[in-house]
Amino acid sequence: MSLRDCRVPRIPPIRRDRPAVRTIENALYLPHSEARGRPSALFDAAGRFVPESVDYRGTVPSWQRTDWPQDWSSGLPAEIPEAPEETYLFLGGAHLHYGHFLVTTLPRFWPLLSGRPAAPILCYAPTDPALWRPYLFALDILARLGLDVRDIHAFEGPRRLRRVVVPAPAFQEEAYGHAVFRDLCLAIGAGCHAPDEVDADDRPAYLAKTRLAGGVRRFANEDEVTEILARAGVEILHPETMGFAEQVRLFARRRVVAGSLGSALHTALFAPPGRRVVALSPGRTINPTFRLVDVLCGNAVSYLHQPGTAEAAPGAFGSQHHLADPRAAAEDLLRRMERMAAAPVRGGLEGAGSRLAGTRSRLARAWSRLTGRGVP
Repeated sequence: MSLRDCRVPRIPPIRRDRPAVRTIENALYLPHSEARGRPSALFDAAGRFVPESVDYRGTVPSWQRTDWPQDWSSGLPAEIPEAPEETYLFLGGAHLHYGHFLVTTLPRFWPLLSGRPAAPILCYAPTDPALWRPYLFALDILARLGLDVRDIHAFEGPRRLRRVVVPAPAFQEEAYGHAVFRDLCLAIGAGCHAPDEVDADDRPAYLAKTRLAGGVRRFANEDEVTEILARAGVEILHPETMGFAEQVRLFARRRVVAGSLGSALHTALFAPPGRRVVALSPGRTINPTFRLVDVLCGNAVSYLHQPGTAEAAPGAFGSQHHLADPRAAAEDLLRRMERMAAAPVRGGLEGAGSRLAGTRSRLARAWSRLTGRGVP
């Protein structure tokens, strides 16, 4: 069964202004509390949540609370201690899942484009630096901003804040993106590749989830697709085995990157503009967050799905799906990769034109070997 193009949502124009910045006097920092059974929050002196501090998915708060704790209905207890610093720069929550770190945590760090802030950075985050160690991608990204995890202040319990500066995020899932977020990501990714490496490798790469022990979503029979792609000359890679810089360099060097829909594709934020991506989706409709990333990056992305894809037992994943015809999916992925490789260079990139004929020829031969037919 052939792949079909997904429905790609319309999104608002990318915002060229800077996000709002608000200064709050006498605020309350409230970290996650299992005892209260509710997530973190930042409140002003009147007990109202600070809108700029909240992460939304579309129009719905995605993880913070916005209501004052019921057990403090008579007011803030006098024993709540005051934080030691006079002023903090509040940069949200440290979401230590790769995709959420990129599109939820990092968009609040845009003020760092102007240099190291004078005020200490305050987040909802692990208070023990050792708890960051498994998340090498976060350590690497922070280091590229000149930060160590010890520069991220956090408290295990509530704290009174004398003053806190709260920048609104430069990217909000399913809603909007500011150009300054892309500027931040390009600054982070600049040292991961050399300028002459852009589009230097014509061999297509496919980012697979076949070795993941758990996660958000995957295709239960993706290995049947990757076996066919590998025989046709596509390099099969597993993002969880690669360092952050290695992933950014991959997006910069490869003329075409493919993979099943997921947060690994957000790595394009750090690569040069004009990337060509082919994404295999379990459903027909694409989440607006992916489209926001595409437009911010100036990328050409083909989202494809296979009718007849069915839900499978989730196992260790949030959801799993079963492709109706893995061989047909592989055939169509090869064909679409060939078309994408031939697409005009975008984003002012140069030097790839001389490789175009060779790329078309290589993918055409792969398609011909697979099907015994010429490329339509």
